[in-house]
Amino acid sequence: MRKARFWLGILISIVALVFAFRQVEFGEVWTALAGVNYGLLAASLIPLILFLVLRAVRWRMLFYPLRGLRLRNLFAVINIGYLLSNIFPARLGDLARAYLIGDTEKVSRTAAFSTIIAERVLDALCAVGGFFLVLPFAPLPRWMIRSGLVVGALALAAVAVFMVLARRREWTMQCLERLLRFLHWPDRPAVARFWKRLAARTRLRFLERLPWADRADLTRIAGSLIDGLRGVTHLNQGLPLILGSAVIWAVISTFYWLVLLAFDRSQPFVAGLAVTSVTALGMTIPASPGYIGVFEFLTRETMVLLGMKPEPALSYALVAHAIVYTVYTLLGLIGMAQQHLTYAQLQKRISTEAQTSP
Repeated sequence: MRKARFWLGILISIVALVFAFRQVEFGEVWTALAGVNYGLLAASLIPLILFLVLRAVRWRMLFYPLRGLRLRNLFAVINIGYLLSNIFPARLGDLARAYLIGDTEKVSRTAAFSTIIAERVLDALCAVGGFFLVLPFAPLPRWMIRSGLVVGALALAAVAVFMVLARRREWTMQCLERLLRFLHWPDRPAVARFWKRLAARTRLRFLERLPWADRADLTRIAGSLIDGLRGVTHLNQGLPLILGSAVIWAVISTFYWLVLLAFDRSQPFVAGLAVTSVTALGMTIPASPGYIGVFEFLTRETMVLLGMKPEPALSYALVAHAIVYTVYTLLGLIGMAQQHLTYAQLQKRISTEAQTSP
């Protein structure tokens, strides 16, 4: 399944790259690249790094009611996650973050993963909000508007589910227990015996190592997931998290705007907001590591809709993506050095956890 998703992502990225480079004069692309304002490109690094710092601050808030989590470790782990997502498919960076933060802070992996889910939902809400703020300024195609509506509806539904789960934790756990009893959920030893017999009959030895979660495991995991959602549903935390997420979105939009100004000084801030929101919504589809191709295509099309010519729009997309990719990679490597990690150790850590966890 992972291999199929990987190759599907590669195919989508190749197709996106073909469409991104279609019908452009490469001489004009080069001219746009040669005439870029390097001072503004350098200035764009400030909001980009501030964006990552603010994400670390928000992540600490999402661990409510836990206090005292060190921002330095959260920042390093976020950067390592972005580094891995730049190199590997299937959002491996998110999985790594959930594992790694438990090595440096007293949090469970399951609770950490639930905070990452909440983080993605907040990002989706901001992306949809920014998307619709852009509508009066750009004639976006219907398929893009429909996609925004779908993502927005799903994000709002997720928030509603979070609130029910967190506010009625005991009721939720009782419902889960009743469901497991109704399904006669087997315990781990029984399933292990089944895997062993199946492996012997099929001669597929890996089947013996397949994991299983019994009732106690599922109850514990569900409880940790619900606890990890408290931050986004608590009254004292919910509004600051939403406002903080809006600030984070404004900061990263400022980055894309400054890079855009390096190509065209007449572009308004709303163009940077448009790129931020459209690319964020588009990155929900499978793509190659680093979303190469998908980012370029979506950014070019967005800027063309805002009146920019295809050649400078493509040049802008290439440069903005290159800056993000390079900064995330360098900060990720610094984060790994801070955490005293090599890639081999990181890979072994995740592989071991995946095999031993229920």
